[in-house]
Amino acid sequence: MRAVAFDLGDTLVEYEGMPFSWEAHYPAALGHLATSLGISLRPEHVDRACAILRRYNTRLTPRETEVSFAAILDELLRAFDFPGPAAELPCATAFFRIFRQRLRCFSDTVATLTALKQRGLKIGVFTDVPYGMPRELVLEDVSTASVTKYFDVLLTSRDVGFRKPAPVTLETLARALSCELREMVYVGNEQKDVMVARSCGCPAILIDRAKHGKDWSQDRTIASLAEL
Repeated sequence: MRAVAFDLGDTLVEYEGMPFSWEAHYPAALGHLATSLGISLRPEHVDRACAILRRYNTRLTPRETEVSFAAILDELLRAFDFPGPAAELPCATAFFRIFRQRLRCFSDTVATLTALKQRGLKIGVFTDVPYGMPRELVLEDVSTASVTKYFDVLLTSRDVGFRKPAPVTLETLARALSCELREMVYVGNEQKDVMVARSCGCPAILIDRAKHGKDWSQDRTIASLAEL
């Protein structure tokens, strides 16, 4: 093996206390967005915007093609009856604020990444982002978690235009790491992580911290990154 590739959320880092589906937090996130735009929302605005977010919620409706936050923002602005466009990045910073405030690194992450680098292995990350989150915010998050320096390559679904389990996700990552797919293992915590690795011919490693015992035909199951 020449490279070890990882999912990001709930594999290397977690948004502590946040559920998989963020529906309950939509009104608060929309409120932050409205404040950044200098507007007040009426109940009908919130209802229309929540319906849009549910449509793009991949926990409710999985998809393999990615959609940018800019595209989602355009729909939200129309739901708000907001006149004119708005810049993506400041709006995204406001919208995602409530979801990002509890970011933390798992206790075994840094030691494992350090050990892998000492063994001369390349380290890559491919992560699906929620609601087309801009790359800039992902980079801020990994910087906050103090893990950026360990990554040779970090790609998101926004960068590639597709989400797991579309094979192009790991194919693109392997090319960026200058290795063959068979020379790279992929570590993640969800079924789609196992599916994409197997479809690409990569050894699939499922991290099951809670020891739920899921069998998705992964090659290995680990309860801690230290087991790598």
